[in-house]
Amino acid sequence: MSISTGPDQGLLIDQQGVGMNQPSNDSNIKKVKWGIIGTANIARNAIVPALQASPWCEIQAVASRNIDKSKDFAAEFSIPVAYDSYDEILDDPDIEAVYIPLPNHLHLEYALKAAQKGKHVLCEKPITMNAKEAEQLRETPDGIIVAEAFMVRHHPQWHKLRQLIHSGQYGQVRNMQAMFSISLDKPDDFRFKPEFGGGAIYDLGCYTTVSARYVFEQEPERVFCSVIRDPASQVDMTANAILDFGNGRRATFTVSMEMAASQRLQVICEKALIDLPAPYVPGEQHPAEIWVSETGDLTEMLMRPVEVDQVAQYENEVTNFSKAVRGEITQEYAVEDAIRQMKVIDALFASAATETWQSV
Repeated sequence: MSISTGPDQGLLIDQQGVGMNQPSNDSNIKKVKWGIIGTANIARNAIVPALQASPWCEIQAVASRNIDKSKDFAAEFSIPVAYDSYDEILDDPDIEAVYIPLPNHLHLEYALKAAQKGKHVLCEKPITMNAKEAEQLRETPDGIIVAEAFMVRHHPQWHKLRQLIHSGQYGQVRNMQAMFSISLDKPDDFRFKPEFGGGAIYDLGCYTTVSARYVFEQEPERVFCSVIRDPASQVDMTANAILDFGNGRRATFTVSMEMAASQRLQVICEKALIDLPAPYVPGEQHPAEIWVSETGDLTEMLMRPVEVDQVAQYENEVTNFSKAVRGEITQEYAVEDAIRQMKVIDALFASAATETWQSV
């Protein structure tokens, strides 16, 4: 039932060749009507505020399996309709697109159901539990957009990073290093449940993996991964990985749910070091920045800043998705990109299980 609460590789490019969220005449915008499937913190803290800030989006309804949660969430954000089941929201004829922030093991089920109901789908990462599941998303109807919610690819710091690499002035990328960690002490959190898709690789390693794929603009040939597991749940709490892109080019990363919060991305080229201190979660205290050092001498390293626009990356994400729904831009990071991403994640898990290199 519903309760009324009252009032694939590359940048997203619009028809003028400009990426990101561009100013528009609001009077000419036909807003995309969104539904939220689940009341997770990422929806509350990031996506719903982004949807409400974007001139391209309008939230029509929210669904939870607990009607009280749904009603409270709807009231908090003045969302018109609250549903008490995930399936019921898909039958709402007014909803054009859905955002899915459910636990990982439910992503495929509701992405498929939504697409089959004619809804465009923005699904939290990882889009599925493995590549075989992700391949099922190819079965979605023609004209329906299904995308994995990597908000970082909508931030201008990532676009600026690629521009610096493409400039050619720094030579070839030889190495990439990434660190992404949090301290999670919530044993009842789904990230401690392996059957729900818990663990550091799914939660954080997906970002460092997509970073490497973005920087090298290809898929790794093979990977090696070692993990430290939680004694009780057996989920991977810390993972260290090497992604081999061939010809001596490698990405390395550490991700963890049992360390102090940290994030960093460094790209080492033949002639420069490119450093992103806040590549994944830039904010007011740690804004997006890029620093470049052009020297081969450690005693002469001088980091110079590169200007980066300060934007709301989640708002850019939902705006760009809505523009793609309206046909204003092309959604380049869609199902095929998500499948390639999951193939790398699969190889990381296989390597951790066997303690051997695994082909991708």
